[in-house]
Amino acid sequence: MKEIAKVSLQNEMDLILSHRRSMKLAELAGLSLSAQTTFATAVSEVAREIIENGTDGYLVLGIFMNSPQKSIAAFIYDKRTTLSLQEPALQNARKLVNKFQFTSTPDSSCIEMYYHLPAAVKQLDKKIIEWSSQFNQDPPISPYEEIKRKNEQLQELADKLKASENQYRVLTNALPMIIFTLNSSGDIVYANEWMNSFTGFSTEQINTGKWQQVIHAEDYEAFLSLFTDIITLQAGTIKVQCRLKEAQTGSYAWHLICISPLEEGHRPGDYFIGYIVDIHAQKEFEQTLQDNNELKKAQQQLKENEQSLQNSIFQLNRSNTDLEQFAYIASHDLQEPVRKMIFYSDYFNKRYAALIDDKGTTYLQYMLQASNRMRNLINDLLSYSKIRKEATAYEQVNLNDILHNCLLDLELTIKEKKAVVTVEPLPVLEGDSSQMMQLFQNIISNALKYSRENVQLQLYVYATVIKNGITELHFKDNGIGFDVKYLPKMFALFQRLHGKDEYEGTGFGLAICKKIVDLHNGTIHAVSEPGKGADFIVTLPITQNKNMIDGAND
Repeated sequence: MKEIAKVSLQNEMDLILSHRRSMKLAELAGLSLSAQTTFATAVSEVAREIIENGTDGYLVLGIFMNSPQKSIAAFIYDKRTTLSLQEPALQNARKLVNKFQFTSTPDSSCIEMYYHLPAAVKQLDKKIIEWSSQFNQDPPISPYEEIKRKNEQLQELADKLKASENQYRVLTNALPMIIFTLNSSGDIVYANEWMNSFTGFSTEQINTGKWQQVIHAEDYEAFLSLFTDIITLQAGTIKVQCRLKEAQTGSYAWHLICISPLEEGHRPGDYFIGYIVDIHAQKEFEQTLQDNNELKKAQQQLKENEQSLQNSIFQLNRSNTDLEQFAYIASHDLQEPVRKMIFYSDYFNKRYAALIDDKGTTYLQYMLQASNRMRNLINDLLSYSKIRKEATAYEQVNLNDILHNCLLDLELTIKEKKAVVTVEPLPVLEGDSSQMMQLFQNIISNALKYSRENVQLQLYVYATVIKNGITELHFKDNGIGFDVKYLPKMFALFQRLHGKDEYEGTGFGLAICKKIVDLHNGTIHAVSEPGKGADFIVTLPITQNKNMIDGAND
């Protein structure tokens, strides 16, 4: 049935309206006056029964077009489920119409009455639209009808609004995002179900806490600025990315929050609509992409640095090789003229010293001293140049034998100094015996050289074994000592802490020691204080494995 008019059935005035509108519909449909009266009477009979005994009944008038025989129809609804077809009013109405039908459901009852149209009405669909419009435009016959019509219009509008709100709620709840509206104070007016299910808080709780229990602390200030901007500007869409806490997991996930003014039907700035979309996967992808790019840049930089380092190592190795060859050749070539200078200076001093004055003798002594220093320097330079990785032969070396031979070589100096040397057993390790001998001689010679006057030198040589196959050799004395801030200088070539007039030496001794220790993949350092002696500590591996040897040779 196509509906044309509707009347609620609550009182006698509604009975009059139902009769009048039934007559009107029959008239528009082209029924005779008697047919109009008959149809309206049937409708009134049932309507009176509903008004007197029913609850919340209403009448719907329209055209029934589902059969070849078109009819005007009246459907009267009643919430009573006990309504019986045997009611006198229903029996009377049944006799007045062409077709009478009664249906009942668990919730209501419906009486359907049909009155056939006398002949085929041309363009019936168009006529129905015209009749419906005419019903709405006819002036009311009484103030009650006018009020009734406005109430019906309001009720219809309310029903449509409610249906629209329900559709909006269903739609927003179906979308996989949080949707909400705000007032001008920034309080949530409406939020779909996703707000509560994700955050675990109601809109009232979120309003009370100003979203603080939902937004990550580091993002909260930016989130608040979003509200400030949207309320101040009252135009446009403002977006911000924040981390929201998920109630079920307690973890934070990145979301995009967008808020725009809702102007339709309201003053600008009264209400705002917002939505929150999960972008955590996108953020992680962006972060991963950024990390990958940074990693690629770091790898490229590392590769470039490695190439640069290889080039530097190559250049350094070549420079070291050239320097070693130069030092070796130079020291050999310089030995002969220096030897001759010393020989002839000494010969001249012995044979002709009486023929020259005291100043000449003094100058001659200076020349001899300088020549001897030059010879010592050349010898030390030659010794340093001989310590090369190519010349290093690793074998089992008994450090006790090395120390014994070293003390024999230095026996005269030890006796002159009246030094007391205390020795504890030393380990056997892999190394170059000649280099180990040179290492021990240089360190012990330093201890003998830098002893204190009028204080008997005490030298203590011992070893301690630490984990991972490493041994520490200690050469501890009670000599003059030094300030440890000068350690880097002491292990460099040609570096001396004291003048050549105070202590003899070329400044090569500890530099040679460091080079030997480096070739044995060890370390050398010292602990000392001025006037309190020194403890030189050499750390060496017991076994020189292949990787360590290759590393030393690079």
